[in-house]
Amino acid sequence: MRLPTRINRFTPIFLAIYALAGVVILRLFYLQVISHGYYQHIAELEQYGYTTYPARRGEILVQDYHSGQSFALATNTTLSMIYADPSIIAKSTTPEFVAETLAPLLFDLEQEKELDQIRYDDELEVINAMTSEELKNEALSKLKLKTDEELFTDYQDKLEAILAKRTRDVILYAEDLDLETVAKVQEADIQGSELSENANLYLYPEEITDTEGVAQKLADIFGGDIDEIESKLAGKNQYVELKHKLDPSVSEQIEKILEDDRALADSEDRDPYFLGIRLKDEYFRFYPEQEMSAQVLGYVNSTGEGVYGVEGTFDELLKGENGIFTSQVDAYGNQITVGESVIKEAVNGADVTLTLDRAIQSEVETLLAQGVKDYNPDSGQAIVINPKTGAILAWAQYPTFNPNSYGEVFNKVEFEVPEDRKDKVVVKGTEEDPIYWYYITENPDLRIQIFPSEEEGKWYSYENFWGPEVYKNKMLQEYYEPGSVFKPLVMAAAINSGEVTPNSTFNDSGPIGVDFNVLSKVYDYYIETFNKQYHGIETMTQVLEHSCNTGMTYISQKLGPALFYSYLKSYGFLERTGIGLNDEALGDLEYYENWTESEMATKAFGQGITITPLQLAQAYTAIANNGTMMKPYLVEKITYPDGTVDETEPTVVRQVLTEDTADKVIAMMTDVVESYASISIPGHYFGGKSGTAQTYGNSGEALGGTGTTIATFIGIGPIEDPEYLVIVKMDRPRTSQWAEPTSGQVLKQIMAFLFDYYSVPPDKK
Repeated sequence: MRLPTRINRFTPIFLAIYALAGVVILRLFYLQVISHGYYQHIAELEQYGYTTYPARRGEILVQDYHSGQSFALATNTTLSMIYADPSIIAKSTTPEFVAETLAPLLFDLEQEKELDQIRYDDELEVINAMTSEELKNEALSKLKLKTDEELFTDYQDKLEAILAKRTRDVILYAEDLDLETVAKVQEADIQGSELSENANLYLYPEEITDTEGVAQKLADIFGGDIDEIESKLAGKNQYVELKHKLDPSVSEQIEKILEDDRALADSEDRDPYFLGIRLKDEYFRFYPEQEMSAQVLGYVNSTGEGVYGVEGTFDELLKGENGIFTSQVDAYGNQITVGESVIKEAVNGADVTLTLDRAIQSEVETLLAQGVKDYNPDSGQAIVINPKTGAILAWAQYPTFNPNSYGEVFNKVEFEVPEDRKDKVVVKGTEEDPIYWYYITENPDLRIQIFPSEEEGKWYSYENFWGPEVYKNKMLQEYYEPGSVFKPLVMAAAINSGEVTPNSTFNDSGPIGVDFNVLSKVYDYYIETFNKQYHGIETMTQVLEHSCNTGMTYISQKLGPALFYSYLKSYGFLERTGIGLNDEALGDLEYYENWTESEMATKAFGQGITITPLQLAQAYTAIANNGTMMKPYLVEKITYPDGTVDETEPTVVRQVLTEDTADKVIAMMTDVVESYASISIPGHYFGGKSGTAQTYGNSGEALGGTGTTIATFIGIGPIEDPEYLVIVKMDRPRTSQWAEPTSGQVLKQIMAFLFDYYSVPPDKK
C-alpha cells in the first residue's frame, strides 16, 4: 500500500492507521522477541495455561526365535490423575459440595483400612509402653479400628479440608543453587525462608509479613518482576493433587460430571461448580510379563526414574523429553487461540530391543525357580549365551521380584527370636547405623537381616526373606571364587602353549607339596584332591573327569606364573566385560610376581581368584567359538522416535586359543559330561564341567559340608558347532554341597530344552 500523494480529508485517517499498525508491530516485536524469555518464564509459573505433555517412555522388547514376533517386557499404560485449584473452587461453589460429590468416587476402602491399621498399631505401641496400668487400660478401652462408615466420613472431611485450603504451606522457589547464590540468600536473611541441605530455597507464606520486602530481596538475587513475585508469595493454592492412577471407570464418571456441569452452567449463565477440578493423563510403567527378567530390566520408580538394569542404564534414552504448552486459557481451562502461546513438542523415548529370546528366557526362569525350590540354595542364577556372537539369550535369577510392585520387597513381618538364641543376633555396621543379623544356623552360616521394634524384644524381618537384595543382578554385580569350573580354561592354556596334550599323563600318587620352607626343610602346604582319592597314572582328559586338584597343580607348574598370568589376562579376568549395564563388578587377580607356589596352584583349580559369572561366560566363548573370545552383549538394537536404528554388531575381544585347542578341550569336556551318568542327555553330546567352591564363615575360616559351597555347572552344545553356552550357579545349596546333583541337574534340563528348541538332530546313539 502506498501513501496518498495529496493531502485530503482521508489523509489523517490513513496516518492514524499507519501509526497504530506501527505501534502494534513494535509491541509484538518487543513481546515475542526481546521479552520472549521473560514472558515464557512468567507463563510457566502459572499452573493454568502451563501444561507438561509427558513423553512416551521407550519400550523394552524381546523377540521370539520361532515366530519372529516382538514382545514388550516393559511398556506404558495411561491413567488419569485428578487435581484441583482450591482458589477457583472457593469462588464458584463450596468445598463441601465438591467433596460430597467426589468422595464416593475417590474413596478406597482397602487403602483406608491399611492406613487405619497402621494408626492402630502405632497407638497400641505407645499404650503398651505406658507404665501406669490404670492409664494403659483406659487407653486400651478407647483404642479401636474404625468402621467402614467412619473411614468414609473421615476421608470426605479430609478431602473437604484440602479443597478449602486456599494458600500453600510451603513454596519451592528455587532448586540446586550454586555456592555464590547460596551465599547471597544467606546474607539477605529472607523472612520466612529455608535453605535445604541440597541447596533448595523454600518459602513459607504464613511466616512472611513483609511481602514487598521479601519480593525485593528475591528480585535482587534471582531477577524477575516484583509484582509477580509478590503474587507468588501470597501462596495462592493453584494445584493440589487429589489422587493418581484413577480406575478408568472412575475417570469416565468424573469426566461426565465435569461435562454435565459445564453444560448446565452455560444454560444458567454462571460459572461451573467444578471449575477448579481437572483430570490429567499420566504415563505409568507396566511390565506385562510380571517377574520375567526382573534383574535385567530393573524398574521405574515413583518419580519416573529408571533404577537398576536396563531401565537405569538407559534411563536418558528411554524417558525422552517432555513437551511444554503454555497459553492463555478461558474460565474452563481451554486455550484461547488468539492468546500468546509457546509449544515445545514432546520427544518420545527410544525403544530398546534386547537379545533375550522370550521362549528361552521363560523356560530357563521356570527351571531355575524349580531348582532353587528343590535344592534349597540361598539363590540361583543362570545365563545362556550364543558363543558365536556373544548375544545373551537368557539371563535369570531366583528369588526375584515383580517390577510392577517393586516396593513390596520392603514389606516386613514379625519375627520371633527364641529366648535361648538371642546370642545368635550379631550387630554389624556402625553405631549410628547398626545392622542386625540373626544366624539361623552356623557352619553352614544361614542368616537373615532383622529389625528391632520400639517394643523391647520384638523383631521384624523382610517378608520375602532377602528384602532389596533381590534387586541385585548377581551374575553381573557379584564376584566369587569359581572353583573347578575354572579348570578347562587353565587346561586349554596349557594345551595351547604346547605344555601338554589331552593324552599327556600325570601320576596322581598323592598330595603335592608346595612352598618349600628352606628353614624347616618341609613344605608349608600340600595340595590334595577334593575327596582325598588318588588315581595313579591318568591323562589330562581324566584330570578333568576326576576334577583332580593335584593334576591341575601339575598343569600350573608346567605353565609357570608368567605364562599362566598372561592367559588369565587374555581371558579377560583383569577387566570388566563392558556389557553396558551399570554397576558391573570386577573381581581380583593379583600380579603373578606376587604369587607363591601355593597360590599359583590353587588358581589352577579356581581358588584364590575372584571373577563374576559374566566374566566366566565371556572366557568360555573362546573355547566354544574356535578359540575366539566374544564380548557378551544384551542390547540387540535401539530404535529412535525418528526411525533411525542403532544395531549392535558382535564384537571380537581377541583370539585366545587356536581352533585346534578349542576343539580338543570341547572333546575333553564332552568326556567329562559322559562320565556323569546323571548329567548326560540321551541322543545328544555336550561339553561341560562342574565347579564346587568353598565359602568362608563369619570368623573368616573356610567352611565345608552341605550348605557352604557355591555350585556352578557350565555346558556347551552342540559339540560339532556350538550354538549356546549355559552357566547355572547356585549359592549354598542345602541338599548337597556338590554341583552335579544341584546346579548340574538344572543345566541338564536347560540343555535338553535347547536341543529341542533349536531342533538339533541327535548325534549320540
